[in-house]
Amino acid sequence: MRKAIQRPEDEMYERGRDSRHGWLIVGVLAVSVTVSYGVLTYSFGVVLIPMERELGFSRLELTGAFSVALGVWAIAGVPAGIALDTYSPRILLASGAALGALLVVAWSQVETLVQLYLVFAGIGLAMAAVLYNSVFVVATRWFQRRQREAITAISFAGAFASLIFAPLAGKLTVEFGWRTALIILAAVLAVVTVPLNCVVSVPKSRRPAGHGPKTIGSRRFLAVRSGRFWWMALAFALGSFCWSAVVVQLVPLLLDEGRSIEFATLALGILGVSQLPGRLSFALLASIISDARLPLATFGLAFVGLTLLALDRSELSVLSFAVLFGMSAGLLTVLSASAPAELFPRDVYGTVSGMLYACSNAARAVAPFASAAIALLNGKYTTLLATLAVLSALAAAVGASAFKRPIVTESVGTTGRRDD
Repeated sequence: MRKAIQRPEDEMYERGRDSRHGWLIVGVLAVSVTVSYGVLTYSFGVVLIPMERELGFSRLELTGAFSVALGVWAIAGVPAGIALDTYSPRILLASGAALGALLVVAWSQVETLVQLYLVFAGIGLAMAAVLYNSVFVVATRWFQRRQREAITAISFAGAFASLIFAPLAGKLTVEFGWRTALIILAAVLAVVTVPLNCVVSVPKSRRPAGHGPKTIGSRRFLAVRSGRFWWMALAFALGSFCWSAVVVQLVPLLLDEGRSIEFATLALGILGVSQLPGRLSFALLASIISDARLPLATFGLAFVGLTLLALDRSELSVLSFAVLFGMSAGLLTVLSASAPAELFPRDVYGTVSGMLYACSNAARAVAPFASAAIALLNGKYTTLLATLAVLSALAAAVGASAFKRPIVTESVGTTGRRDD
């Protein structure tokens, strides 16, 4: 009788520790999510002005399409998270990447607002399948003790999305026009991410006694109805609103100030890469910026950066803002990924994470349209930046309050061991 072949997925459970194969999956996910974010999100702000000039639609009308995508992402993210907790992620991730590439090509051919909005509704589905909300669910399935390091590694790589793709999209737009630029970016998305997502796997689930579907269903309900969950959801929503508004409006703001598209995309790229020190500090300074201090640091940096830019638009202030706000965004990403694992039972991570991302993405969906509307008021972009600064301060207070509320009862994980 032949000896059964042991899979890497089984090794994790038999040895009672994190599998080495899990780090290979983390590397695959890191590359895939970086390209996906770069093409599906950062390219929009870069091609917004050229689209406005060629198509003749207002900036408010065009940014509404991105809001549609984020709204669909918010809705689709919940069933995506539940599906990833239950089934292999390979089909969802690979098909989402292929769908995204096809729809970016369709985006490059739009002539009417109806076409644009329909395309971005589909892009929202692709976002739900391939961006952080799905990737973190897969990554946390591989690790018992080193989830924080795995999350930091993926988000660290993802921070390069804007640094790589904002300048790339700007360069392609200048050289070939926005339509051809999108076709090239779609090809990059398809060639890189579809094959990578086809090799993603998760460990075989082994629930301990008493953790059947009915039990887990009731635990999901208890988690999402807790006060801690909703305070945290509000903080994430406010922070996500500010982030989405800045990503969409920063390049148009700087162009309206008379800056070149090269400087504007450089600032956007610096904003993205500045997430790196924020994400590294999450792992390296865990004992200092933990618990209630973590949301205070996350949203406090955003408040300082937005206030600075509201008061001064010099090149030094713009770049300083990009660094501060980027560090805040870096912390927000890892906070969004780690909070469900640290504050709620691990066996309901997918549901809690999906619901939190739904709240965040709903805010992201509103942000492009709302921020464009606010920028039309007296004071224009100064009014917008001041509004975002106030929202960031509120997020800091709400997030800190969430960490001080009674903690949801911790449970054993799928291996029957506590992760601490």
